[in-house]
Amino acid sequence: MVDYDRAVGTAGTMRIRDNGSTVEFWILCSDPATFVGSYVWSGVVNGSSVGGSLTLPSNFGSRLLGSWTVSTTQTVTFHQNATGTSGLGGAADHSANINRTPAATVPPPPTAMQWTPQSATTAFFQWGQNGDGGSPLIGYDIQYSSTADFSADVHTFWEPPWSAGGRTFGSLVPAQRNYARVRATNDVGPSGWSNSVSGRQFGGIQVSDGSVWTTYAVDVSDGTTWIRNAAEQSDGSVWKPTG
Repeated sequence: MVDYDRAVGTAGTMRIRDNGSTVEFWILCSDPATFVGSYVWSGVVNGSSVGGSLTLPSNFGSRLLGSWTVSTTQTVTFHQNATGTSGLGGAADHSANINRTPAATVPPPPTAMQWTPQSATTAFFQWGQNGDGGSPLIGYDIQYSSTADFSADVHTFWEPPWSAGGRTFGSLVPAQRNYARVRATNDVGPSGWSNSVSGRQFGGIQVSDGSVWTTYAVDVSDGTTWIRNAAEQSDGSVWKPTG
């Protein structure tokens, strides 16, 4: 609860009270001798005019003039006509800025954009963020897997919130198709997983120097240019990329 007060007259207070979901107008007076036969007030709440009149007897202390549900951020105004008393004084205006910022939620899922193989064992994954849910992002969980449903062979990585929306992966299996997805996290929690994208690594062979195996990409020439291709295998009638 927050009270926004304005002093009026010698002993009066115009009060706008924000209860979080409602806004109230009050008139208060600490002078027990102040008497107003017709206290006239008006204002604007939720973009609509409000107001009325009432008798304020001696020693009334405080009086609630009206209460309204306020669910949007806005400025409310409260006006009193001249009262003809020293306690509450003459005509006066009062206003308050009421903030109704929505509570933060988990972020919306990012959009996975592409998985781009760069060699037999490296690839670049790119994604785009769709908002932060009203709370700054903490970071991203990134997963890639050789299975489309991420049921096995799942690799998970953490990326900081200032990431440019991309990450390079290494130590991948040549000619294997990989699937990737991402989710964002803020102080409230993680988003749902994004859509998934996939790409097949370039083909490769492993060569040993007697102690260490090294992977080399397979290149094919069209007679003019060397082209990096995935290895292919036959099912007896059709040649298809492996992986």
